[in-house]
Amino acid sequence: MTDVVFGIDFGTTNSLAAVTVGGRTLALVDQFTLRPHPSVIWYRGGDIVVGREARQNMDLTETGAPPGFVRSPKMSLRRDGPIFVDGRPIEPTDAVAEVLKHLKNDAAVARGGALGKNLARAVFTIPVDFGGRERRALREAAGKAGIGVVQFVHEPVAALYAYLRSRPDLGRELARLEGRSVLVFDWGGGTLDLTLCRIQGGAIMQVANLGDNDVGGDRFDERLRNHLRAKHATAHGIEDITVLEQPGMAAKLLHQCEVLKIHLSDPKTDSEEVIVRNYLKTDGPSRNLLGTVTRGELDGLSSSIVARGLARIDEILEQAQLSYQDIELCLATGGMVNMPAIRNGLTERFVGRVPKLDNGDRIIAEGAAWIANDGLRLTLSKPIEILVADTSGRGAYHSLVDAGWTLPIENETQNVANTRLFCVDPREGVAVVEVAKPAKIGKVSPSAPRWTLCVAKVEVDANAQPLLERIECHLQIDHDYIARVTLRSTGRGASSSEEFHDLEFGLSLAEVSPPSGNRGEGKASTPKDPAGEAQALANSNLVQRTNVARYDERDKLNEEAWRYVPGDLVAKWRSGYFDTRSSAATSRQLVERNFYVPCARCKRRISQITVEGPVDGCRGSCRI
Repeated sequence: MTDVVFGIDFGTTNSLAAVTVGGRTLALVDQFTLRPHPSVIWYRGGDIVVGREARQNMDLTETGAPPGFVRSPKMSLRRDGPIFVDGRPIEPTDAVAEVLKHLKNDAAVARGGALGKNLARAVFTIPVDFGGRERRALREAAGKAGIGVVQFVHEPVAALYAYLRSRPDLGRELARLEGRSVLVFDWGGGTLDLTLCRIQGGAIMQVANLGDNDVGGDRFDERLRNHLRAKHATAHGIEDITVLEQPGMAAKLLHQCEVLKIHLSDPKTDSEEVIVRNYLKTDGPSRNLLGTVTRGELDGLSSSIVARGLARIDEILEQAQLSYQDIELCLATGGMVNMPAIRNGLTERFVGRVPKLDNGDRIIAEGAAWIANDGLRLTLSKPIEILVADTSGRGAYHSLVDAGWTLPIENETQNVANTRLFCVDPREGVAVVEVAKPAKIGKVSPSAPRWTLCVAKVEVDANAQPLLERIECHLQIDHDYIARVTLRSTGRGASSSEEFHDLEFGLSLAEVSPPSGNRGEGKASTPKDPAGEAQALANSNLVQRTNVARYDERDKLNEEAWRYVPGDLVAKWRSGYFDTRSSAATSRQLVERNFYVPCARCKRRISQITVEGPVDGCRGSCRI
């Protein structure tokens, strides 16, 4: 067998591998159902059963779902601690590895072994809210299954690329969409993911991401189950039906509700019957659960979930300051978009721009396979910046790494930036570096909104003269797209590190190499309006004033850099700086000196003088 790079969509409800063969993608669906493999595990004693066979066992037994059943192992990667199966702890990565081994083994026997390709490496798709910890855990699980993760790609981006790749003329389609916005609306069994993309310069650029783990298809199943329980309890006068359920019947009924939901999503189906034998630990008619659910009932039960999910569209558009009319294409993927209520809601918002997909349950895996086949690489869609001091007092953003930087792949860690700063105000004993990204992609003005990625601090000598303490700032990004900023104060000898991972990515549709040169020595963006508001930390009402500035040997031994030092601190260290014959002081520094430095004679600050007025012996000399 030859090794090629597959695409894997490891999902909450179902999982699927795909590979390109002869210029087309082959989705390795279950050979019996011709659907993706259920992400289900059954720990049956010493045996481990995965996929369709595990799910079927929920319906084959008369006594309910068997013990040792794990329905959605992917969700365990979001939590701390093991999964407990019949009291036995199982590491989440071990459980996930069993599903991935099932995909690997299935690929080995696909088409009777005629495929001839070993699933040893893959491009994995992930939800948009899968953070750094989850990505690391998924890579670990893949390693346990004998699969190397070449790179991670957000599920909506993979779906969009598969859609574009399926167009008769990819180049023409990219030209049509150039500069336009695309919304990928992916509603699956576990999560709802929305991604706003822009086609820019022949690349798919992520503008904004929004994920919701509380409106996945599983929530619909749970409401249906509760509805059927209530109907059965009412029909037979049962006060607390859950107490009488046979062991495992709750899981069995939940699976029946999932099947029922899928059938009622077919426009030709108006109602569906449910039969669960030996449901209760009772004798007589109440023992078996018999019920009928109409599509109207399903719509009523799920209306609030549907409304919440569709409202997420307004939320992400508001973030990007876009309207429905600004969206050129709404690509609806995931099993839930087949529900008439959801599809109708999308169609009403984006008339004529919601294509019907025949491969909606396979498009994400196929997109990953195409990305692997075409050798495409992820790039940063927004620069990573730090806030540095300027003469306005509010700070200017300096780019550590520009948009378009090609991200690392399997087993790579990139040293992205190495820049030097100096501390302009060491009095608090720490140098503060705010790492941020613009709210929008593309060229942004210096005063445009930024989102804080992290705030890093390193100890400095609080008694040192301003501009003496130098700060080394290093930025690395690893193959899980986790960035680490490391600060080291050369005088104090302290160091600290912070990690962040909330980055937006672009998918380069042509080979793009990072621009040459040291990223840390670029020109800082200087606000045009020095009277503008101070930059605020995202999701906070605190204002962060940076106390670091870029270090540049060309600053005439940092003489120019004194303009960044607070006026009251300058007065302490440079007595002649505010001489009336000198123009070195900025208006900001003059205000700070006058506000914080007490009068030389009466030893009062301006706030006290303003209230109390001049005193005898100091009249005419107090600065008011």
